[in-house]
Amino acid sequence: MKPPLIQIQNATIYVGGNKVLSAIDWTMQENENWAVVGNNGAGKTTFMKLVFGEIIPVHGGEVRWFGQPELTPLLDIRHKIGFVSAEYQANYSYNLLGWEVVASGLFSSIGLYENVSRKQKQTALEWMGFLGISHLANTGFRNMSYGEARRTLLARALVHHPSLLILDEPCTGLDIPTREIFLKTLEKLSATETRIIYVTHHIEEILPIITHVLYLKQGAIHNQGKKAKMLAGKALSDALDCQVTLKKNAGRYWITGSKPKKLPKRPRSGK
Repeated sequence: MKPPLIQIQNATIYVGGNKVLSAIDWTMQENENWAVVGNNGAGKTTFMKLVFGEIIPVHGGEVRWFGQPELTPLLDIRHKIGFVSAEYQANYSYNLLGWEVVASGLFSSIGLYENVSRKQKQTALEWMGFLGISHLANTGFRNMSYGEARRTLLARALVHHPSLLILDEPCTGLDIPTREIFLKTLEKLSATETRIIYVTHHIEEILPIITHVLYLKQGAIHNQGKKAKMLAGKALSDALDCQVTLKKNAGRYWITGSKPKKLPKRPRSGK
């Protein structure tokens, strides 16, 4: 049996003296794709930084990647992980051509400081072709639309064939047509060996390729399991503190109704 892709045990995270994640126990197997769901402030982004190795748990917690020894250098780990987020896109300030942005992923750099071989450029172009963005190869990054830039960064994240791709609310800032194009692009990953963790609080973004769902609530794991069970109305309602009804269509789930479990009280008159 192959070792887990990610194994987290008893991980507690403090940021600025505040406890953000508490006693996280979670395992991702090599044949799984996970969605991480929770309200704003649930700890989703911090959880992703824990998985990516950007932050480490306090004493007693442990994260193991790809079955490797605990003291494996993080640089070796991160070479096996791709990362895409709206925050990362906002910080990518270099006006490289599209293929250069993608090729920078081969060197794990923001910007391109290495000489790119003919073979490396061809690899970058092949990934752009796979994701349907070959027409952006010679377009400046700052001249791309918001959605085009996001898909280019997706190609950058995939160019070194990562074992795991982390997508931290990747559709933030995208309008509905552009979001659907991006999600359609992601579906192509089912034909590769790359597994994904998709962070969102929009249930309709959870694609058929997702196999499991993890709910975070107030910095702790509230529930986790196979997608069909987790996306039942009661499980979702309990996780989001909101009574919701769901409908499944074309392999995706859509919220058809919602109401808060508790309505705020009307303030008293100041008279």
